[in-house]
Amino acid sequence: MVSNNPIDMLKTTSLIQKAITNPYIGVFVSLLLIIPSLYIILEDISVIRKEYIFLAIGIPIYIKSLNKIFDNILNLDKDLFK
Repeated sequence: MVSNNPIDMLKTTSLIQKAITNPYIGVFVSLLLIIPSLYIILEDISVIRKEYIFLAIGIPIYIKSLNKIFDNILNLDKDLFK
């Protein structure tokens, strides 16, 4: 149910923005695209399928999300040694 209350809409919007920018959710969503696509593609790789598009979208999201996670880990270590 959608509310017309601006405070509820702001909370929902901020929650969605946090979810989109969270790298762990990015990894999860990209794996949801990559794994089924690979399963279908590997059955017969000579046929052009829509799963190639899902694979082309999922791999960059996966790499970008992992990059954010590893950057956060490396920056955390720098803060510990200061």
